[in-house]
Amino acid sequence: MNDRTNPGGQAATWLRWIARGMGSLMAGLWLVAGAASALSAREPWTQESTIIALLVLTAASGVLTGWRRERIGGTLLVIVGLAFSVFAYLSAGRNKGYAMLVSGGPFLMVGLLFLAAWRKSTHTHQGS
Repeated sequence: MNDRTNPGGQAATWLRWIARGMGSLMAGLWLVAGAASALSAREPWTQESTIIALLVLTAASGVLTGWRRERIGGTLLVIVGLAFSVFAYLSAGRNKGYAMLVSGGPFLMVGLLFLAAWRKSTHTHQGS
């Protein structure tokens, strides 16, 4: 069905592209920051570094998955966003709320956008 004649389909398309753009940007920023940190080797590799690396790689995988399968990628990103926020809360010395917002918040929001696009597109197809 043509998105121009179907407002629900157009909304799903917008949500999908916003999620893809924001998710790609956030995953890319975290991957570049992680690579720069690993290459600088100023600090030794710690358990905290391993957890952050796993969270970032899982978030990047969630974004890539969300490009094709919004429900699976969105669900994975919501879980990673929550895990990242909990980790930030536990590891931040001060400004715990800010640490949670900056680290897990964007992935949580992108996951919710992917899920909203998936939901909007499934409702659009069922109504056709």
